[in-house]
Amino acid sequence: MKAFKLVQWGQPGQYVEIPEPRPGPNDVLIRMRGAGLCRSDLDMMDSPPGSAPYASSVDPNYVLGHENAGYVAELGANVTDLGVGEAVVVHHLPHCGNCAACTGGHENYCQAFKRGAIATGRGCGGDGGLAEFLVVPRTEVISVGFDVDPADYAPLTDAAVTAYHAVRTAVQRLKPGTSAALIGIGGLGMYGVQFVKLLSSAQIYAVDTSEDRLKVAREVGADSTILFQEKDEGKAAKDQLMELTQSRGVDVIVDFVGSAATLQLAARISRRQGRIVLVGMHPGAGSTLEVGWGRIATSCEFAISLGSTRQDLREVCELAKQGKLRIDVQKFGFDQIPQAYEELRAGTLTGRAVVVFPNPKTGADASLQGPVYLHSKL
Repeated sequence: MKAFKLVQWGQPGQYVEIPEPRPGPNDVLIRMRGAGLCRSDLDMMDSPPGSAPYASSVDPNYVLGHENAGYVAELGANVTDLGVGEAVVVHHLPHCGNCAACTGGHENYCQAFKRGAIATGRGCGGDGGLAEFLVVPRTEVISVGFDVDPADYAPLTDAAVTAYHAVRTAVQRLKPGTSAALIGIGGLGMYGVQFVKLLSSAQIYAVDTSEDRLKVAREVGADSTILFQEKDEGKAAKDQLMELTQSRGVDVIVDFVGSAATLQLAARISRRQGRIVLVGMHPGAGSTLEVGWGRIATSCEFAISLGSTRQDLREVCELAKQGKLRIDVQKFGFDQIPQAYEELRAGTLTGRAVVVFPNPKTGADASLQGPVYLHSKL
């Protein structure tokens, strides 16, 4: 079967022929319907050999694609609770189930798959979903029913659920009268705004360098939007946020960018007993934050959030099925993967890029004459 692989570090992905995978007794064979593309895919392809965090941690020559959804094509002999043709999504982080993190309910920090600052898995060290079929252990598959198109759920499996997990780690602080700032309203930040709105009554401040993305933030629930100006390293944004909070600072700050400038902004607007959650892994040197007296609010916590749990994904899919999430998708055919990555790199996408495959239930060809857009709630 045809697949799209990262063959060598520092090179674009390539179309290759690989054998069709077969499921083991505890596996599920998935006929792919949708595979979301992510900025981290570009970071992997751009990585010089031996460079951190990717090329120093895993070997190349794997199929890309870690936002995966499709239909059950075949079940392993021991799998009895799914049906062929059932729509499913795949949790983006594998786990061993045995380490202290897994048995403690934190499988996103599984020690067996940890490699430096990253976690290996499908589309990052192992074969992902940019191919016709994907084999996944049953424990990492979640059903979304028989009556949905799983392609629309693909972005939920990483972009949405990673934002959900980050917000959940701080939501107990978001009582009435508190505030949350979401920095970076891209593929993850747009979901972050929605989850803060759904899970709390906090005032929501959205921060971005793009007026277009700030417009989206207002549409999905932000109370105020703040333009981050790179020329002043966010000093004007800091002043505006401090004015909005009557100089008290922001209770919860989630940084989906992770650059030196956005981390500095987070520290400057932090509040005592608050929490800063770092999600974004900005490429390049200097993306660090100096902490100490006078640099960050006293007693403010700082945490790095990685991925999500399977329960997080189950809850996000349920919110989507209830029509409570806006999902913006820009669809591409399998033969348009290089074009999709070019648009992702250029920042011209109007939704999360999703590569779609033929629908086995309708026989429809996935070849698209240009991208198709979905801007709606499921």
